[in-house]
Formats: sequence, C-alpha cells, structure tokens
Amino acid sequence: MPFPCRIPKTLQPGDGVLLVAPARFVTEDQVAAAEQHIRLAGYTPISYDGLLERDGQFAGSDADRSDYLNTGFLDERVRAMWAMRGGYGCASLLPLLDAKAFLTDPKWLVGFSDVTALHCWAQVNGIASLHAPVGSTYGQASTKVQSDMWQSMVQLEDESFELNSAVVGGNLSVLYSLLGTPFFPPVDGAWLLLEDLDEYLYHVDRMLLALRLAGVFERVRGILVGAFTELRDNTIAHGQSFDNPFGRDVRQMLENHVPEMIPIVHDISVGHLAENESVILGVASAKSVHWTHGF
Repeated sequence: MPFPCRIPKTLQPGDGVLLVAPARFVTEDQVAAAEQHIRLAGYTPISYDGLLERDGQFAGSDADRSDYLNTGFLDERVRAMWAMRGGYGCASLLPLLDAKAFLTDPKWLVGFSDVTALHCWAQVNGIASLHAPVGSTYGQASTKVQSDMWQSMVQLEDESFELNSAVVGGNLSVLYSLLGTPFFPPVDGAWLLLEDLDEYLYHVDRMLLALRLAGVFERVRGILVGAFTELRDNTIAHGQSFDNPFGRDVRQMLENHVPEMIPIVHDISVGHLAENESVILGVASAKSVHWTHGF
C-alpha cells in the first residue's frame, strides 16, 4: 500500500466517539470515566450492548468483539472508535473485520499497545489511524497530551508534508506476532515506530532479530524508538534463581540489528508512559516531520 494512506473525516463538534474493547475487558467505572473525557472534549460518547462483556481476560469472545467493531464501522453516527484498553486480543479479530464497511466510511481507530494490530489492519487497507492513549490511560496524561489527541483528528494533515516522514508500527510484540501474515503493515519508505512493555531483554532482542531476518529494517526510512518500560533481565532481582544478565540495552540491540545507513531516533515520547503523545499512522504529520527533521 503506497503512502500516504487515506485520512478519515475530521472530527466536528458533537461527533460520535464509540468506546470499544477489542482486547481486555473493561469495567463500568472505566467506561464512565472515558465517556466524561469525550464529553469534556466536545464530542458525544457512544457505546453498544456488549461493551462490558467478559470472557476470561477478554471483553467477550472473538466473535463478540469483532461484531462490536463491525457494527461501529456501519454506524453513521460514529466518527472515531476509541479503544478502552490494550493487553492482548486485537490480532485474533483481524480476519473477522469487515474491511468493505470500514473502507466505505473510514472511522478514526484510536489507541496503542495491543491496538497496534488494528492500526496495522487499517494501514494494510490504506487508511490512516491514530496511535494515542487508550481510554483507561488517557487520564494519566497532561492536559496538553490530552488536547493534542483530539486535535490530531481535527486538523487535516498538510499535503505539503514530505511522504518520507510517514509513520507506521507501534508495539514491537504485536508487530513481531504479525510477521509473515497479511496484516503486517506496509513499511517501505516509512518510519517504523517501536515501543514495548514488560518484556525480558533477551526477548526484545529476539523480536528485533526477527524483524532484521525478515528484511524489515532494510525497507524502512528510519526507526522511531518510543518507551521500552518495565523491562526485565535474567537476574535474581527479576525473579530468576541466579544472575545471568543479558548485557545489552535496547539502544545497543538496535545498533546491532538495524543497518548502519538507517537512521534511528531515540527517546520519542510514545508508549507505556504518562506522556504518551499521539501520532497519526499511515501519513506524514507535523509531529512526524518534527521527530524526523534532519534525516
């Protein structure tokens, strides 16, 4: 899919924002808080029966969760679909999603972490989406980060932005899981955003190695490195029976796996941290141009 992707319609005051739970289950309190966030931003919260379903750690079965999303794709009131939580579960929905309905009237897909799977699906279908806080983490962010999230869906991107600043990607574990599937995002000539949480250092290296062996790093314009938080090592301090430290941090791993001619931009404020900045995926934007300036 060549860049830039098609951008969903801009949000207008009062537009409907559908709360969705494509992965982990959500609680009534979490939903109530997210609805209030939407109202304060000037939009109308929407939810359907089934949002509070639970099947183990999931918000209902794969069929339930995909049906919920597909209903949203067909709902003319809905202009954005905001994921309540990440966790695990989005990727299993991808074969069940109604791409035809989504393409007929594209909605903003909003979230991060496990929601990376939905972003990848959107970009494969040629539609831009918003990497941003989920409903359950939005309240941790500053007023500026919160405002920027909504503003990203209000201001259309300037067509003069260089195409070589388009961004794709998100959570490394999710991208790793999609390698070799029809849902891995189009990366040729794009900046690949990477972030992750709660992984062992050796496993981060394994995932980066997989991307390298698949030729991903040779196809991208560059790498944007977000937050890699709460990483663990094979040490007693992290619950192991003896110390066997991996010996490399994320920066060193990337230097080892990414070809020397591919630029790497570190310390992007994206990922599992309070100040999780929003960035549109599938196109170049003012933010991506700022991050990649000079490359």
